[in-house]
Amino acid sequence: MRRELIVTIISLAVTASVLNAGEVAAPATAIRLRPKLLSKEIFIRHENGRPTASGFVTYIHPTKPILMHCFGREDYSDGYDDYAVSLSRDNGKTWSKPEVRWKSRIVPEGKMRYAEPAAFFDAERGKLIVLIDHTLYPKDKLNVDTEYGLELNVFDTRREKWTEQRELRFPGERVPAMSFTFPIKTASGRLLFPGMRKTIDAAGRAVHFKTTWAPVDEVVTVLGEYGARGELTWRLGQPLNIAPELSSRGLDENALIELRDGHIAAICRGDNSAFSDKPGYKWLSFSSNDGETWSAPVPLPASVGDPVESGANGSALFRSLKNRRLYWMGNLALRGERPKGNWPRSPLVIVEVQEEPFALKRDTIFVVDERGYNDSPRVQMSNFRFYQDRETGDVVIFLTRYGEHSEKQWMLADYYRYRVEMP
Repeated sequence: MRRELIVTIISLAVTASVLNAGEVAAPATAIRLRPKLLSKEIFIRHENGRPTASGFVTYIHPTKPILMHCFGREDYSDGYDDYAVSLSRDNGKTWSKPEVRWKSRIVPEGKMRYAEPAAFFDAERGKLIVLIDHTLYPKDKLNVDTEYGLELNVFDTRREKWTEQRELRFPGERVPAMSFTFPIKTASGRLLFPGMRKTIDAAGRAVHFKTTWAPVDEVVTVLGEYGARGELTWRLGQPLNIAPELSSRGLDENALIELRDGHIAAICRGDNSAFSDKPGYKWLSFSSNDGETWSAPVPLPASVGDPVESGANGSALFRSLKNRRLYWMGNLALRGERPKGNWPRSPLVIVEVQEEPFALKRDTIFVVDERGYNDSPRVQMSNFRFYQDRETGDVVIFLTRYGEHSEKQWMLADYYRYRVEMP
């Protein structure tokens, strides 16, 4: 026993001397570090009962710490207006005065409103490319069965000027809307803007499943390709559908990422509002041809056990600048409750993704924010936007905590900025 103790002490001493020489001893069992919440702060307060509607936030220079942040205001549920942009030249420490760029206008039939700007900064071209919805609100009321218009805006980041603004049309095809969209550029140079549109019947009417208030949707990718002289042309990929018996409002708000093997993964918002006694899932699909077509969707798997259930809400995929691992961000049902339509929208989590086979790593679930003791039962941590800090690798998240003070007066909510340190 004494001899074993002496050997152990000598072994520890040798290890310490090696570490002092600058070498790292490999542990017998590697410890997987987790993200860490560094800060949570109110970024913009609600204004006369109008909460902030998230737009986008992105770098607009290949190397300099120049950011553009876009946000609007909400007049009622899904009734957005006054989308403004501001710049930060010091990596988010200070911001310029917001300038309203997309504002509603009165028309004889009601009001034309903008919503859900989707932005991609193409560092190679020096351009920020924005697609934004616009649609008629008859008598200024939301019509869920409406057709959408889609507008292209281009910001020349070298000159810091908006240089193009025009309607995007797809002859012979219905125009999709942007909703909770995080565009990507593939290795081949193609731009993918995830879109969605309602499905229609033979008479051209929106399809509703049973008593669902919103139509059955399909996801459609808007494909952008550069020509020989740098001009962008736009067309649509093939839509991805699902039977409403599996997801009662179809598929929406698909998050995209290019995998190491070249496939594009899409995680789509599902819905179980017509059958809340059944599971609610996110749905996974793949494309092997840069978003042209998609595989049949399946429930988003977990690395261990059954898929983790999730309500009807959007999500995002990103590869960490710091560790190059793949992550998913969104809302999961983690408190033993079954999803019911849009709910739950708490907690907001970041989860590492196993790429092969594709699955959420159940043991890496990290909660960014969740309903606290003083929050109302229907507080939301959804409809977020984010960027990765180039200087630190931190994930910086913006979201309005709708319903934080009151379920009934859900619009009395502030817009927060979170900073998460990645492992």
